[in-house]
Amino acid sequence: MAILPLKLLDTSGEPIDQGPEHARRLAAMARGLAEDLDAGGDYRTLLITSETLRARCPDERPDCLLAVAREASASRVFVGVVHKSSTLILQLFARVADTRTGRAALTRDLNFRGDTDEAWHRAGVFLAGQIREAGP
Repeated sequence: MAILPLKLLDTSGEPIDQGPEHARRLAAMARGLAEDLDAGGDYRTLLITSETLRARCPDERPDCLLAVAREASASRVFVGVVHKSSTLILQLFARVADTRTGRAALTRDLNFRGDTDEAWHRAGVFLAGQIREAGP
């Protein structure tokens, strides 16, 4: 499974720029997801870098994202977006799709509380469990 870089949509309106902190948390969530899925033995994962996507799919069209995952020999691709609507409320939209057809194999909308390293980590661990339960 190819894991695309997670995205953040921050509509919280907080006055402090948390860009670097959120970038670190997004990357850590993607790495943690890959490690958790690999450790279970049912998945082999590959992290696709932001640089690769910017070079190959600057407009991030779905057909281009699927092609990048297929070229990496992945049969599935993970796409995730975290929406921060307030200091305490975040939502993780996750999708695993078949790279040939683009059809969703799994979709999850998860809520988590707190914009902290621990909250993000727990959300990622829970998501990995959801993906494992759904099967490869």
